Amino acid sequence: MARNYTVQTRIMRPVADVFDAVYSKEKMLKYFVDGASDDLVEGKTIKWHWNHYGENPITVKKVIRNELIELTLDSREWDKTKDDAYNVTVTFEFESLEDGGTLLSISEAGWKTDPDSMKGSYENCGGWTHMAMCLKGWIEHDIDLRYP
Repeated sequence: MARNYTVQTRIMRPVADVFDAVYSKEKMLKYFVDGASDDLVEGKTIKWHWNHYGENPITVKKVIRNELIELTLDSREWDKTKDDAYNVTVTFEFESLEDGGTLLSISEAGWKTDPDSMKGSYENCGGWTHMAMCLKGWIEHDIDLRYP
């Protein structure tokens, strides 16, 4: 499936630390979500909660430790499409760099090209970019960059 977009950032921490910061609900609470029902365990449906957005479910499709986390989200459950409900695949890829850092890539695939879907895709692209920057701020400098 062709990707709709990919955002990337270089994080100056070992790949195992970056992977764990995405996988672990306790760590995600420090920079991304306000609540999570569980770690990103393959086969589970997890609910993420944000005080300013509400709650959204994701299903964990695949986990390869220190390499990949693949999730799916329902476009309507995430309030991105009104009439049409379909799954979008979210892929986190973790690449170990020679300097000891990590290249984090976050991609989405499966968005349709109608106006609602395109708007949802753009909103999520911004959201994943925000998540990556908040992760970088927290894991490198112990700073919480989220909204107050």
